Amino acid sequence: MKINTLTLGPLAVNCYIIEFKKMNIIIDPGAELQSIVRFIESNGLNPDFIINTHGHFDHIGAVQGLIEKYKIPFYIDSADEEILSDPDKNGSSFFGENNLSLKTYDPINTKDLEYFNKNGIDIIKTPGHSPGSITIRIEDCLFTGDLLFKGSIGRTDLIGGDAGQIKDSLSRIKNMDKKLSYISRAWSRYRTGI
Repeated sequence: MKINTLTLGPLAVNCYIIEFKKMNIIIDPGAELQSIVRFIESNGLNPDFIINTHGHFDHIGAVQGLIEKYKIPFYIDSADEEILSDPDKNGSSFFGENNLSLKTYDPINTKDLEYFNKNGIDIIKTPGHSPGSITIRIEDCLFTGDLLFKGSIGRTDLIGGDAGQIKDSLSRIKNMDKKLSYISRAWSRYRTGI
């Protein structure tokens, strides 16, 4: 597996382009569509799908453009559907980020989970930062989105956040195999945890 990391947007969110088992997976393309496309094209990659750890604006800003350019599906946990389509709930209206509202997405269902599992990708529900926050496990790496930060955890004061749920999610992750590498968002100077 090869993990390519692009740190994008004003909140320095990590977008991952994973080369894994002849698949190219995009995780959390939050901003700077042209930077992502430039990386993909200059490395001769053909993305297979997008999967997001959650639906806040700083993680979904480039999703629609990538869907249109590459004609690929976009997966997200169904509990974040409402956040995706409502600029007030995903934070884009508050932060002045073009009032994002995504309508083109595939809520992760049982069939998708079977496909992911068959291909060595585990989806772990880790709500708390948002209702549909997930952690994506590929081999010995966990892509935690805004569940974890360097020296901190994701905030729970946004719409749909829940302190009790995030504690449970952190316990679930903590009790996993100790050999795992935790891949989380870059520590931003803003420290907003969105």
